Amino acid sequence: MNLEQLKEIIRLFEASSLTDLDVTTEGERVRLRRGAGGQVSMVPPPRPDAAPQPQLASPGEGPDFNHIIEVKSPVVGIFYEAPEPGGKPFVQVGDRVLKGDVLCLIEVMKQVTEVTAPQDGQVADICLANGSVVEFGQTLIKLC
Repeated sequence: MNLEQLKEIIRLFEASSLTDLDVTTEGERVRLRRGAGGQVSMVPPPRPDAAPQPQLASPGEGPDFNHIIEVKSPVVGIFYEAPEPGGKPFVQVGDRVLKGDVLCLIEVMKQVTEVTAPQDGQVADICLANGSVVEFGQTLIKLC
């Protein structure tokens, strides 16, 4: 796990409502816990001779940050998070979405393209501010 991956895990954890996260990838383990006041801390890994800790949530519950899906822009244009200025955003971080749900709009010369969820999931991150210029292939939203 490189530093960028670790920073991304911490950022996603801070943006979520999770209180405990245990990630193991490529033989490396990171455990994050939210304490009093919402402060995030890293928990040292258990000693090899220590008894295994019980799982706090079953594998089917909550977002799976080990499988992030990046939803990318199909065109160059302007990113809009809502159907109209000042309107309610299509999605927010933490929302559950179904395959085909509209996530955002991209406008190109008065032509609007709906960007939809490629699969069921939960919104882990919205990578752009409303009204931002986006490039073809740029990551717009991350689902887990």
